[in-house]
Amino acid sequence: MDPYFAAIGRGVTYVGEGELSRIAKICHNVMLGVVIQNLCEITVLAQKAGMQRHAFLDFLNQSVMGSMFTRYKTPALSNLDFHVTFTPELLRKDLDLGLGAGKELGVPMPTTSIARDMVQTLIGHGYDQDFSQLLLLQAKASGIELKSENVNVGDGLS
Repeated sequence: MDPYFAAIGRGVTYVGEGELSRIAKICHNVMLGVVIQNLCEITVLAQKAGMQRHAFLDFLNQSVMGSMFTRYKTPALSNLDFHVTFTPELLRKDLDLGLGAGKELGVPMPTTSIARDMVQTLIGHGYDQDFSQLLLLQAKASGIELKSENVNVGDGLS
């Protein structure tokens, strides 16, 4: 079966028996929630200090902290293009699953808890497109209004 999985993904990783693949997916999506929240925070911080969002994100993407994910979200965060890739509701569900697993296994997850609260706030304010709309929530909380930078930036996928 491995050749079929390899054909549709970057690779195949065996994580163990039983429910471990489900836990791996939950852990992955928990990281997704924590990383997007932090990425939105630092992008707004850079803009409020005077940088253009796309310039900051290019700097980040060129650094050791850049990743396929940060490159993938650069067009959305620069141009405010929030076409749906993953809804806030789905992210909240996975954060709740991660927090539940943490509770069950005795693993404190304070950063995940805060990210979950921010996603809930996003949903409560009616943002229902992509989870990267956390950028708009962060900007509003920081007293700035964002506008699309209308720049041609790659998403790192092509």
